[in-house]
Amino acid sequence: MASEGPASGVLHLDREAVDEACAYLDELREAIREAFSSLAAGEADALPKAALNLALGHFFQAMVAADRRSDLAAVKWVGVVPHDGTNAIHTSMMLSRRSTGELLATMDAAPITAARTAAMSAIAAQRLARPDSRFIAFIGCGTQARSHLAALRRVLPELEHVSAYSRRLSTASSFADEARQAGFAAEATDDPRAAIARADVVVSAVPIGAPGQPFIDARWLQPGVFLAAVDLANPWQAESLDAFEVVATDDVRQSEYLVQQGRMKFAGSFDADLSLLSTAAHTLRTSPEQRALFVFAGHALADLAAAGLVYRHATRAKPAG
Repeated sequence: MASEGPASGVLHLDREAVDEACAYLDELREAIREAFSSLAAGEADALPKAALNLALGHFFQAMVAADRRSDLAAVKWVGVVPHDGTNAIHTSMMLSRRSTGELLATMDAAPITAARTAAMSAIAAQRLARPDSRFIAFIGCGTQARSHLAALRRVLPELEHVSAYSRRLSTASSFADEARQAGFAAEATDDPRAAIARADVVVSAVPIGAPGQPFIDARWLQPGVFLAAVDLANPWQAESLDAFEVVATDDVRQSEYLVQQGRMKFAGSFDADLSLLSTAAHTLRTSPEQRALFVFAGHALADLAAAGLVYRHATRAKPAG
């Protein structure tokens, strides 16, 4: 639902309205690709994630970006607080006109975080995953698993089999049931090695701060696999990550900053980021046997592109007054 806020002409978009717009997965993916093309052309910019850590699992983050081509700017505000054994996450976004500073909209950003993250992985998968990939495995079966399954099937249409692992087998089983309802063959397991044994594509989305990390060895993966590490590869044994011959991230500048701050544990070099993956025509993988890793923290430009999409849909549907 869209409603006018206290400032004249400022829309407030609730979760239902944001969810509805973010369901346009192809449009969202292309909007994010265009935003990173703007970054590559020097037409957009973003600050690295700013984080205020108060305690383990309790922090606030701000993400700021502006894009000359779309004439939009935005800030996303994230609050994460431990609650009943899990993390309560609250996110909001403010969208402004870049050229004037005018506030256009505020919105519930929870659907944006899920959808834009999966769209970023989908852009990377189009360049780094084998197009004939059939088996996809999930390490962690929460919101990101659901959004990634929907986004990745759009760019890897041969996907047909889902393997699900979670610390709680019941969680993996529920996700496997949903995958079957979506037309996949699916199985749940309590063995992470078994989950990834046959995978062509792996999505790793274990909550930050979850116990027992790291617990996965990248050398268990078969040749040619593509891994989207939504969780910064925290569950993966650091010494095993040299099993990947190609490594990409969302933004090299931001990721190198996060490594320096100790907020991203992956300490290798990056072969590409989304600016390159969105614009360059050359192939990064030189052999179908190479393993490829996309490890990333999320990016303000993707949030901005998603917020712009939501705003366009809301104003397109708004009746003339």
